Amino acid sequence: MMMNMNKIGAVCLLFVFAACSQQPATGSFGEKFENRDAVDFKDALAGYQAGKDTTYIIAGKIENVCSHKGCWITFKNDSTEFYVDTKERFTMPQSSKGKKAIAKGKFVRDEEGEISFDPTGVIIE
Repeated sequence: MMMNMNKIGAVCLLFVFAACSQQPATGSFGEKFENRDAVDFKDALAGYQAGKDTTYIIAGKIENVCSHKGCWITFKNDSTEFYVDTKERFTMPQSSKGKKAIAKGKFVRDEEGEISFDPTGVIIE
């Protein structure tokens, strides 16, 4: 009887740890910032491509989330999908697909000329 109680206790403890380790699907991740003057990521990208290299606050609907750690998301509006990569400085919940997100950061261009967004913080609503 005592052995069964220990097993039940161990299973209960496992469930508590599992529940505590899950991130909420919404909230603020990375650097905290005020959600003011957010623009659609396509409009911000057009500004960047026109030569305005500045910090942007962009908004979009989350299309995909990194299934390993939650270190990147993609936004999608119309047929355009856009990569937002935290470079593992912070992670976002893997359950946030389909939610609205606001990200603060800068656009970056890689060696192949692909443009992505390097956020300092993300708010998922």
